[in-house]
Amino acid sequence: MKSTIIIVTHVVNDAVTHGFVPTAKAMGLEVILITDHRLSHLRLSENDPGFSPDEILECDVFNPLELIETITGKGLKPSAIFSNSDHLQTSTAICAQFFGVPAKDWKVTLKAKNKHLTRQVLSEKRLPNVASQLLYSGSVPAVDFPFPVVAKPKEGVASIDVQRCNSQNELERYCEHFWQKHPATPVLVEALLQGPLMTVETLGDGEKLTVVGGFDVELSEPPFFIETAATFNGPNSSQFRNECIKQLQAFGIGFGACHSEFIITQSGPVLVEINYRSIGDGREFLLDNLSQGKWFSTILNLHLGSELDTAFQLNGSAKVHYVVADQSGIIEGTSTSFLTREDDIVIQQQVLKQVGENLAQSFSNKDYLARISVVSPSGENLEPTLQKTISQFNLKAASEVAA
Repeated sequence: MKSTIIIVTHVVNDAVTHGFVPTAKAMGLEVILITDHRLSHLRLSENDPGFSPDEILECDVFNPLELIETITGKGLKPSAIFSNSDHLQTSTAICAQFFGVPAKDWKVTLKAKNKHLTRQVLSEKRLPNVASQLLYSGSVPAVDFPFPVVAKPKEGVASIDVQRCNSQNELERYCEHFWQKHPATPVLVEALLQGPLMTVETLGDGEKLTVVGGFDVELSEPPFFIETAATFNGPNSSQFRNECIKQLQAFGIGFGACHSEFIITQSGPVLVEINYRSIGDGREFLLDNLSQGKWFSTILNLHLGSELDTAFQLNGSAKVHYVVADQSGIIEGTSTSFLTREDDIVIQQQVLKQVGENLAQSFSNKDYLARISVVSPSGENLEPTLQKTISQFNLKAASEVAA
């Protein structure tokens, strides 16, 4: 009889639909997908033979009690309950603990997701930190530390509504605009950290936690924080990874995949945020290439109770470039998605917006037109191939011509 894995997800996401689900199927598992967007997942399963969960169920996946009721109502006896969603780590962890399968500590997932709680934990544990303050709608948006500051939702994702504010007036304008859209959502304001951005990618089995790599990340020009490019195991992510993992262990990170971001300040790395799941924005597939196709299966095996394989490693070189729309408008051009190989270098171009689509610029990762990645398991120099591919890309958002 097959072991059953339950994958909890929100909206349609490549990492789940083309990473974790097909990998779980290839591992011989019965795959039950639970989502609050069942119809969109059903449509994909009908049109894409690569995405074929055994069953797709629907419930409020943000509510662990509904998750538990849905699973028990179907008489399922899962061997693993897993999610790769930022938003769903806590409800999934509570549900997994209820069924007695390997689980993250729900208190840690909550503290990682809520950026205000993250800052509180760092202060309590005397870890490197930055001044911060939570602001509420209806209050005067004032902070007691110097400008410039960074304003963000306390549980945001994908750089959405993250903005640098250089003055009190800019902070007030940001809060007014944000609270018009989200009147009940608090704004977290942090002192600006100066320095380059890097990521740390870890895997853990609850006993052992190891760094498997990281990225040196390039950002857009202020006042926004859109990731525009990343280099695997660049100088910063190689030099500072050991300091970073000590901070993560002290925070409580220890099970499954975790993607964390740090700013390298003059005094060392300071945590920006913890995403207690696998890295996204297409880089999970890049890591799968570097691991000879073992990234997704290794993570799933941890949730099935396996110990972390000490021989697991990521070898080679990799770069990714994100093509970002510089304005709102109708998408036009001829570039398409492709996957090709030139000797040892794998080149993948993934078009994320369709020709004719109307893009409303959000100054976040939602403005990506495409991601272009180059990977070499043997560590080849990738820059010439990457620049050649970028130069041939021609999609753009064009302003509509007034009649």
